[in-house]
Amino acid sequence: MESLIVFLFVISCSVALQQDVQAKFGEDVTLQCQITTDERISVVKWSRPDLNTDGYVYFYRNKRFYENYQHPSFHGRVKLRHPEMKDGDVSIILKNVTFNDTGMYECHIAVRNPVRSKRAHTEISLFIDLTVTGETRNSMFEQPMTEGEHGGGNMHFVQEEETPTVLMVVPAVVAAAVLVVTIGGSVLLRTFKRKKQQTPEATTADLKCPAAKI
Repeated sequence: MESLIVFLFVISCSVALQQDVQAKFGEDVTLQCQITTDERISVVKWSRPDLNTDGYVYFYRNKRFYENYQHPSFHGRVKLRHPEMKDGDVSIILKNVTFNDTGMYECHIAVRNPVRSKRAHTEISLFIDLTVTGETRNSMFEQPMTEGEHGGGNMHFVQEEETPTVLMVVPAVVAAAVLVVTIGGSVLLRTFKRKKQQTPEATTADLKCPAAKI
């Protein structure tokens, strides 16, 4: 029974690994996948689990790349880093990445050993979580400003805070101006009335003086 378990392990061995990769918008990114073996790599499948129904990222089988199996969004954008797969390196280069390229990628390698048996093979699956970062023209205006630039707020919030202040200051200035004009006008009016009342008395006195002398 123990020998049977060892035999089955030799016939089929499966390994799964995972890594995280970040790339900037518009750059070329290398998704690394490699197996250390002297055996012949028979199948290489790069895929996105969420796009599997529409095609692969890259599909290779029996020394040939099948472009017709490739998802349309990856046409002309994917190539092997080493076309001859030197030292078991099946890494791919994804050109001009966009935000739509963000997601989980699976590198599946199948290796067969014709010396042992036609059924003897090793399978390795490597999962790569790709995150595309960067700024677009629209996102730049939406990002908060630094504290040194404008007190830690963003442009949108600053504008909302300044507008009510301006609306409150203008009526206050107008009201103060009206008050000053009203008070000044009232003072001038009173002064004018006093002078008007004093003028006839002075004139009468001047007229009576000569009459008294006669």
